[in-house]
Amino acid sequence: MANPTNAASRLTRPHKGGRVAAVVSVAGTLAAGSMFLMGAGAAHAATSDVLAGSKPTWASAGADRGSAPAAAPLAVRVYLAGRDPQALAAYARSVADPKSAAYRHFLTPEQIQARFGASAEQVAAVKAWLSGAGLTVTGQTEDYIAVQGSTAAVAAALNTSFHEYATSDGTLRAPSRDVSVPADVRSAIIGIIGLSQDRTADKPNNSDSTDASDKKTASVSPGGVPYLGTLPCSDYQGQKVATNLPSLNGQSVPWAVCGYTPNQVRGAYGVTSSGLTGKGVTVAVLDAYGLPSMKADADEYAVRHGDKPFRAGQYSEIVTPGQWTDTTACGGPDGWAGEEALDVESVHGMAPDAKVLYIGANSCFDTAGGGVAANGGLLDSLQLVVDHHLADMVSNSWGELMHFLDPSGNPVDMDPSLINVYEQTFQKGAAEGIGFYFSAGDCSDDNPASSCGASGGSSRSQAEYPTSSSWVTSVGGTSIAIGADQRMQFQTSWQTSSSSLATGGSAWTPASYLYGGGGGTSDVFAQPWYQTWTVPASLSSTLLNGKQTSPERVVPDVAAYGDPSTGFLQGYTQQLPDGSTGYAESRIGGTSLAAPTFVGIQADAQQAQRAPIGFANPEIYLRATFGLFTDVTDHPRTNSPLAVVRGDATDPSLRLFGDGVDLHATKGYDNATGVGSPNGRYLASFE
Repeated sequence: MANPTNAASRLTRPHKGGRVAAVVSVAGTLAAGSMFLMGAGAAHAATSDVLAGSKPTWASAGADRGSAPAAAPLAVRVYLAGRDPQALAAYARSVADPKSAAYRHFLTPEQIQARFGASAEQVAAVKAWLSGAGLTVTGQTEDYIAVQGSTAAVAAALNTSFHEYATSDGTLRAPSRDVSVPADVRSAIIGIIGLSQDRTADKPNNSDSTDASDKKTASVSPGGVPYLGTLPCSDYQGQKVATNLPSLNGQSVPWAVCGYTPNQVRGAYGVTSSGLTGKGVTVAVLDAYGLPSMKADADEYAVRHGDKPFRAGQYSEIVTPGQWTDTTACGGPDGWAGEEALDVESVHGMAPDAKVLYIGANSCFDTAGGGVAANGGLLDSLQLVVDHHLADMVSNSWGELMHFLDPSGNPVDMDPSLINVYEQTFQKGAAEGIGFYFSAGDCSDDNPASSCGASGGSSRSQAEYPTSSSWVTSVGGTSIAIGADQRMQFQTSWQTSSSSLATGGSAWTPASYLYGGGGGTSDVFAQPWYQTWTVPASLSSTLLNGKQTSPERVVPDVAAYGDPSTGFLQGYTQQLPDGSTGYAESRIGGTSLAAPTFVGIQADAQQAQRAPIGFANPEIYLRATFGLFTDVTDHPRTNSPLAVVRGDATDPSLRLFGDGVDLHATKGYDNATGVGSPNGRYLASFE
């Protein structure tokens, strides 16, 4: 593994930039996987090929305000396809497929570059075309060539023109038609990013304890530090019961936990009994920005809850505050601090001896635009991990919609160039033996008819991205109950509805859907080979709008606890309600919790296996056929009410579990919890 500090220092300062929002146009799906290819459409010239979807849909004739300033500088990235994209996808599959002769024959980054990367001839041809068009090459990595020139020069090189378009975000530049590249370099290019000014931020998939019935106030925790949440709350399921509030189905409802600690969660998922600690494994946690006190906070948290702090050299960071950009659009470093603490403390809690590398991207957008960047955007940071093999597995608690509404209310699809590059990155990682894990989202299927789907700008029910990529492990959410003995009393799907006290306080009002773990059938990616024997055709062949289709990718793959009402007790230095700054603890959840929890368990599994797991999905689905996951359903058999009370005695809220609208956990694979959740049998299968 390359030294993170040295790897970062060899790369150049990133520049501010963005991503294109454009219509997705699929020309084909590789048999070896689901790499998403832009097909050549009707060429603008006899010797050029069109990059379909490179003009964003919001750049309409009605919004056109004329030509963009011709002399204005424009920086873009031309991403390289490599020698043989199909061969890369095929090899990525083969090393992850237990039936393949190449199973676990992982390659180094250098071997991948030599075997699948862009050849010197391809790079020279692309550079010659760009330079001949009057553009200046400003930098190069093995993934892309960064160029800059006047808007007029870029337009001429790409056989298009750039206009300005009126949007609710102001006047933005975009190509007036899909761009074209010379036919003799088309096969060397998978996409061009930075053409338009429209940008959509990736968001963390977490849900904290702040809502209408659970005000963020400071109380004193049993550990003597501020607890940001309402009381009463329980240390374990059923410890405190709301006997003075209306019952549910004849039973009094317990108060929600204050937040489960790692020791409790290790017990519930069978980690404690396994004796595994993640020793010898390196986990990368990838978010945006960075919390200066992260290591000190994680150490304090661990000690307060009976665990060991990080030993010398066990925790490291790649964080560059002087290069942070887009802080306002991304909610600022403080807005990502809770996510970082949740991810780092969850991984460390599940795998106390694993090395943790925190990578803080300089922006919550995908890329840093036209310049060369190490951890410029989230995609840049993923490529940093892959190009230098910085970790065995990567925890990602963020994502974005593939189909959304722009600020003017126009439907927009995710840029196909961006998808191409992400898919290539994941395939390279799979070939190296790196596993990527993504949270599935916190709004079910992002149905715009729901409050969370509408507020998030979703244009239709969908599976989010990158979690819906066929080359990553999608982690959904559950609601759980851990008893005083650290055993799992029950677990159900995280699809939660909420109810308040009716007038007079003698009953609960009818419940309404609140939120839940993401999932559903993709309308972009074909069904991957590893799902063919497990996922029911009723899910894979039916889109979320009810339309029948050929088999498609369905998410999530697995699930772990995510419901904030049964969430994690985290701690970090933050601003307190009185305006001071200090270490405090609070309950938090979301599939942002589920993902690092499962990654920590995977680190334990890799320790037991004594070899890299790599891209985990083929093995996950194989193990599911042997019953090595706990099958999670909406309504498990239990003597306890599937509900808790949150808030306080003056303003309580009843939370009912397993109460989905569009996604449901059923027997076997389902689109709410995948194959289920890990347990002691799952971990034992790696020994």
